[in-house]
Amino acid sequence: MAEHGSDDRTADEREPRSKVARVIDTYDLDIGGELQRRWLATDETGMSLRELAAYFNQTVLEAAIEQSDLSALNVDIERLYEQLTNDNVSAGARTRAQRRLERNGVDVESLRSNFVTHQAIHTYLREYRDVQQPDPTPEQRRESTVERIQKLQDRTAAVTQDAVEGLQRADLVPDGDVEVMVDIQVIFADSGEQFDVFDLIESDAK
Repeated sequence: MAEHGSDDRTADEREPRSKVARVIDTYDLDIGGELQRRWLATDETGMSLRELAAYFNQTVLEAAIEQSDLSALNVDIERLYEQLTNDNVSAGARTRAQRRLERNGVDVESLRSNFVTHQAIHTYLREYRDVQQPDPTPEQRRESTVERIQKLQDRTAAVTQDAVEGLQRADLVPDGDVEVMVDIQVIFADSGEQFDVFDLIESDAK
């Protein structure tokens, strides 16, 4: 997580319409430069806007905990953030996480209101810090597309497997170990050609 301190812009340079900038001021964070660096990075430290939003929000969560009776050293920030925000977490787990924070002096409602979206991160970087991400190379564009589809594919498989196992526990489908495979095919209507989506993306064919 980023170190906490003051943002590297002066008060006169801050634009109140940027939610990210307001939250940075609220929690006295030193994270603006790190967001910029990670967005522009072309190595393994680079992050997408969605990843940056999660990174930012976890830093906010950590700061809120440090201002409470809890110690951030004793908290798995990433797991706690998931419990607070992931729709796939059970209601019980979310309630326990909220109550733990509230018992230690964290205003969960206020904390949630300070979480930001990837669109807010994008606005902050482009309009507040005046950062323009260079156009990706063809290879970077392919890699990014493959990564997005793989994540969706993996998520679809995981949700389907959970659903089937739930039906198994209710004796509504046959019992036994299941493995879900998601195969995405792309069909060109005009020619009738059909491709595996990853083969299509990674090929040099136009």
